[in-house]
Amino acid sequence: MCLLKGHRRLNSPFVRPEAIKMHTFVAISLSFALSLPLSIMANADERVRVVSKQADSTALTIYPDNLALITETRRVVLPKGKSKLVFEGVNDRMIPASILLREFSGMVIEQNFDYALLNDASLFEKSVGKTVTLTRTHNASGKVQRVSAKIVAAGEGMREHYDYRTRTTAPMSSGKIDGVIFEINGKYEAYQCSGLSEGTRFENLPTGLTNVPELSIEVEATKAGPQDIVISYLADNFSWQADYRLDLKGDDAHANLNGWLTINNETSQSFKNTPLAIIAGTLNRSHETQAPAIKAKQIYANCWPDQSTQTPVALTETRNQYRNEIKKFGSGIMRESEPQMAYAMADVDEIIVTGSGGKRKVEQEDFGDYKLYRINEPVTVSAYQTKQVRFLKTDEAEYEKMYTLDVNLNAARNRYAGQDGLQNTMIEYRLDNSRDGKIAKPLPKGNMLVFAKAENGKTIVIGETNVVDTAIDNPMKIYLDASFLVQVNTVYSARHYSKTLTRRNRVKADVAHNIINASDLDIRVEINIPDSYKSLKISAMSQKQDSKVGANGWTVLVPANASTLLSYHVNFIE
Repeated sequence: MCLLKGHRRLNSPFVRPEAIKMHTFVAISLSFALSLPLSIMANADERVRVVSKQADSTALTIYPDNLALITETRRVVLPKGKSKLVFEGVNDRMIPASILLREFSGMVIEQNFDYALLNDASLFEKSVGKTVTLTRTHNASGKVQRVSAKIVAAGEGMREHYDYRTRTTAPMSSGKIDGVIFEINGKYEAYQCSGLSEGTRFENLPTGLTNVPELSIEVEATKAGPQDIVISYLADNFSWQADYRLDLKGDDAHANLNGWLTINNETSQSFKNTPLAIIAGTLNRSHETQAPAIKAKQIYANCWPDQSTQTPVALTETRNQYRNEIKKFGSGIMRESEPQMAYAMADVDEIIVTGSGGKRKVEQEDFGDYKLYRINEPVTVSAYQTKQVRFLKTDEAEYEKMYTLDVNLNAARNRYAGQDGLQNTMIEYRLDNSRDGKIAKPLPKGNMLVFAKAENGKTIVIGETNVVDTAIDNPMKIYLDASFLVQVNTVYSARHYSKTLTRRNRVKADVAHNIINASDLDIRVEINIPDSYKSLKISAMSQKQDSKVGANGWTVLVPANASTLLSYHVNFIE
């Protein structure tokens, strides 16, 4: 009797019994080892796939610097044990490393973020060997011809890549489909090379392609039944800014102030009736953490539609008659041939303004060192949309108009320059944001437009500027343009130069500022010397300093159509 084919009989004098046992053990072990991967693979393939088509509820928190936190609640029915949980319709700009699964009774084994873009190139690439219907239209006569064609090739183009480290050249993917080949009635034709307008009808969608991103998580549930699972993750391509409008009332003291939160969603996901919050402040983050770059391939027609046989022409860049159009009928998809992605069409953004007269308002909360602005009603933000929500409205905001000038003492250092000449002051509006004022709330940084009424009663823009984050009890400073009615003529005299013990230059000089007011109103001008001069000492001042302006500053009152002199002596080291 032979135990193993090809081995000697048991009674052979050349085979010991212990050798037979060893061969038997090896054979059984090898058989088990070969069957083990197949068993594991079979179990993986048979694992239950639980699909959640959309979130039951979503919350959106937008941070500064191109970042948002998305929190989704989904109700799923899970079996006990291992299963594959698939969340469809997650954000296409998801940062996979930030995914957190909460409110789940079980264990997470593995998670994957998949986004196989549905476009012309991917349809052809995944349909090699399949039969499609070509619809060809004669541009002159309008005659339509339908032809059954088999896709025999849709190859990805290659290009040469030079590696400067190894000084070698190797082929690498070009990221495009370099032509598609059809078999029609036993003959071969290239894609879009018939000279006619050509569309392609696919009878079904190839496996693995989707027009929505998917997040799949392999889990092991401790019990079977329905669960309300919460997933949260970060995504980029979100932004916000504050936009202010200040309407001056003409009394140089009061104005109407309106503030809007401008929210930009540059992703393919829409948020319907979603709780929305805004985080204001400077967020410290690593810009290496970002969504993976997903780039759709293009189809290139390897023929010569423009009488050129040298360079393939991308159909997205040429003929407009090959515009994309997807028409669903039955189980099929008809798609003409330009691979344009819907999610990349940021040029069709719309601007939606809400809160103009309703009950929607923004409530401000403290959030550590940041400020959180929570909109008290759900908001709908569509894909690739800019939306504005009012968060501030004050009809009696108080402000103070000032003229400012920062003094540069470089002319005092120059032995040959006796004066700076005429300098224009800067116009500055200071909004009162004290605790007992009309505004009395933290104001996030953003863009400020200032309006005033002309003599004919019409409202005109008088300036636009950026404003910084402003806390309560600090005035919001609005710097506009230079003033041509309020100027300062600075003259330096009695200059003296000497050397210090460390051989540094010491400069002494008399400084005189003649402040000229050519307007019809009494004004206040702030003159300030920045803290950039070493060992600066000021003496012999003609007016008292104002510590609110700065360590070396003055507030000077200048009557209408008059001038006022401010003089002092400086002593500093270069």
